[in-house]
Amino acid sequence: ARYGSQVRTLSLDLTAPDMLDRVRAVTDDIEVGLLVYNAGASLRTGPFIDWELDDVLQVIKLNVIGQTVLSHHFGRLMAKRGHGGIVLMGSLAGVAGSPSVITYSGAKAYSQIFSEGLWWELQQQGVDVLHVVVGMTNTPAMARLGIEYNEAGDDPSVVAHVALENL
Repeated sequence: ARYGSQVRTLSLDLTAPDMLDRVRAVTDDIEVGLLVYNAGASLRTGPFIDWELDDVLQVIKLNVIGQTVLSHHFGRLMAKRGHGGIVLMGSLAGVAGSPSVITYSGAKAYSQIFSEGLWWELQQQGVDVLHVVVGMTNTPAMARLGIEYNEAGDDPSVVAHVALENL
């Protein structure tokens, strides 16, 4: 690690009830200086009332609860140290209700408002918070929904680079 950094990987379901315990098992012994919650997807599309309630709740667990839990845990530690950064990925879908993905849209609206408040609270303690609103981005989650991209879709590496430049 050229800059004294360390990378650990953990494959887990961010909607699982034990998600925080599993994350803490691999991070409690190190200083996490940057949290990037780059998880967010809709399991399907279609009218809200046609969705199974379990699918609706999975979208909320992934897009709202997961980022809130991890922001609380790591934000508290970063504030205590007086430095750190949190990046939460948003979506243009959160700017207005989007038919066929309204639960996802509502979750991303939450993310924006949550991030703005968190930014204000944590900046006073040396922690930067950024909410990144992205549009069409060529990701595996979009491919699973059957959305095909041409040149109009943003490359994920460009989105990541811009986000880190603006943190």
